[in-house]
Amino acid sequence: MTSNGESAARAGSGDPSSLNTPEVKDDIRRRMNRLIGQVAGIQRMVEEEAYCVDIIQQISAVRGALGKVSGRLLEAHVNHCVSSAFTSGSAGDQQEKIDELISVFERNMKG
Repeated sequence: MTSNGESAARAGSGDPSSLNTPEVKDDIRRRMNRLIGQVAGIQRMVEEEAYCVDIIQQISAVRGALGKVSGRLLEAHVNHCVSSAFTSGSAGDQQEKIDELISVFERNMKG
C-alpha cells in the first residue's frame, strides 16, 4: 500500500486496481467483515474483563487474518498490476512496479 497521496495520484492516472475482479473484491470484503467482527469481539472481551491471555490470543488471530488479507492483496497486485507492467514493454513501468514491491516488502519486514 502507498500513502494516501500516492494512492490518489495513482487512481487518477488511470492505473487500474487489482481489485477490479469481483472474485478478489468479494474475497477481501468477506475477510474484512470477519475481521470487523473479530475486533468487535475483542472490544467486548475488554469491556467484560475477560482473561488477558484470551484477549491476547484473539489479537493474535486478528493479526493473522490481517496478514491473510495483505497476502491476498499482494497476490492480486502481482497477478494484475505487476504482470500488466511487464507485458506492457515499458521499462519505466516495470521499474516502478519493482521499486513499489521492494518498498512494500521493506515496510512489512519492519513489522
